[in-house]
Amino acid sequence: MAKMVSYKSGLHLVIFIVLILFISACGGQPNTTGQESTQPPAGKDYGLNEEVNAGKIGYVVSEVKKDKKIGQNEFLQKTTENQFLIIKVKVTNNDKETRTIDTSLFKLLDSEGKEYSAMADADLYVNEGNGFFLAQVNPGTSKSGFVVFEIPENVSGLKLQVSSGLGWSGGEYEIINLGQ
Repeated sequence: MAKMVSYKSGLHLVIFIVLILFISACGGQPNTTGQESTQPPAGKDYGLNEEVNAGKIGYVVSEVKKDKKIGQNEFLQKTTENQFLIIKVKVTNNDKETRTIDTSLFKLLDSEGKEYSAMADADLYVNEGNGFFLAQVNPGTSKSGFVVFEIPENVSGLKLQVSSGLGWSGGEYEIINLGQ
């Protein structure tokens, strides 16, 4: 009986580890900042103020700015030695069910093929109570907010890669040329 209990415990541990690895691969954070992109580039580059559909999620980038500081509240600000790229995005759910929107749907690509992750903690500084942190967006509705990336000052050819969703909904990508 003791062997059966340890066998089951070991099997549960293996299943748990495999599940964690699967979740990380499907819906986890993008590659760490500065690593080369492993995602194939999408077919067409879109520009500012153009609607882009990645799967059943629509995106419109309307503003891009750079700054050394984020946060309007004097008690809630963050600064950097590098620069913050602050992107205003409108996300529309074109699906028949509620979709989760998060900063992990966005990656920044530069002209050298380097890939930058969005700053999840920046949501607190730039989106006053109405951010993209695991936000639920109902069918046919939109959510607007800012996505922030910390990047070196000398990068160029910046493009925003947007995803069709988290987990099983993901896998389709589109590229928006930021003109930077």
